Amino acid sequence: MPVRFTRKQMMAHVDRDEDFADWYVDEFMRKNLPDPYYSVSSEGKREMTINGRTYARELGFDDSESQAHFITFMWTIGANFFLHPGFREIANDRSLSGSEKIDRFYAVPKDQAVHAIMNPDDRYWYPEMLPQRQGGAK
Repeated sequence: MPVRFTRKQMMAHVDRDEDFADWYVDEFMRKNLPDPYYSVSSEGKREMTINGRTYARELGFDDSESQAHFITFMWTIGANFFLHPGFREIANDRSLSGSEKIDRFYAVPKDQAVHAIMNPDDRYWYPEMLPQRQGGAK
């Protein structure tokens, strides 16, 4: 009988933030996001990935696969994409699983996606740069 693994078992090696960042940057990002991979320092990419994962967790993305998708949206749309209309409502909907939210992100109307792309705020890669997050406030 063949051995079968669940998605959770397959992603178990990336439970810790540092392991997740190593996997995301070295395996996924290098292949799929070459522009930021080659333009951001190794330390910077890892820190940004961990910070992105923190946002994902805060918004209810509990599995590593959905967190990786969320971070990819941060890289491709803008670090603050989840605050823009269309994305914001989905990201804050606690009735949806992480994978359901990702599916719905892909269905955001084009005009809302364009708005998010045209209004990025890279400070969201570094939450300590945001006044409302300083001192632990969210």
